[in-house]
Amino acid sequence: MKILSFKRLFFDFCRINRSRREQEVQGTSKPDLHGWHEALVSLVSCYQLRGERQVLTEALSDPYFPFTKLQKLNVRKLEREPGLKDLPDESLGRIAAEHLLQWAKIFTSIRVTLRSLNRDGQVSSLSLRGSPGETIPRTGRCNHCGCCCEIRGGPAEFTGPIEPPGEWFMYFRGDGTGYQRFCPFLFEYFATGTFFCSIYLIKPKCCWEFDREECDFLQQDVAREGAEGVH
Repeated sequence: MKILSFKRLFFDFCRINRSRREQEVQGTSKPDLHGWHEALVSLVSCYQLRGERQVLTEALSDPYFPFTKLQKLNVRKLEREPGLKDLPDESLGRIAAEHLLQWAKIFTSIRVTLRSLNRDGQVSSLSLRGSPGETIPRTGRCNHCGCCCEIRGGPAEFTGPIEPPGEWFMYFRGDGTGYQRFCPFLFEYFATGTFFCSIYLIKPKCCWEFDREECDFLQQDVAREGAEGVH
């Protein structure tokens, strides 16, 4: 793996991708797909195996891939974690690259299954067809920051009439990868920092029980991080 420049290439692609997606949502100008494609090719070229490059290309091209959470939790905050903060940049870059690959595999797996289960939005409450014209339904006082989903796993007691596939139980528990810093069912809307639950209508019981007091506590953390310039 060509790892020395991984973090720079990843941040460059995230920046270019966000610009592209914002243009799609606003519909004010035609996105620069040539520049976007060049940045994507440069990033996935860090991986030697063709299969790895293919799964990354598919996941990173998806308008719902959670770039912002991965940047914050799996790259920027990586060097602060116990046992990692003293590692050299090359080692941290290698770990971050492995995080991205594993997340791409899980994300792609969930997306494939959702295409068959999510008819008329009966799982996600969105059609997930990649249209920037489809808005995220408002759910109470939620501002879609996704902070409540920054979990490493939990009891996978799914609700609703649809029986999830077996691997979903593993993903929610956090058994799918050792790199889980947030819920793998948390998707991002067109790289805009707005998050939504891809299994909202059948999400586990512990998610439904998350209350206003807990949300307020997390919002205080968000405000503190904003004041400190932590992203």
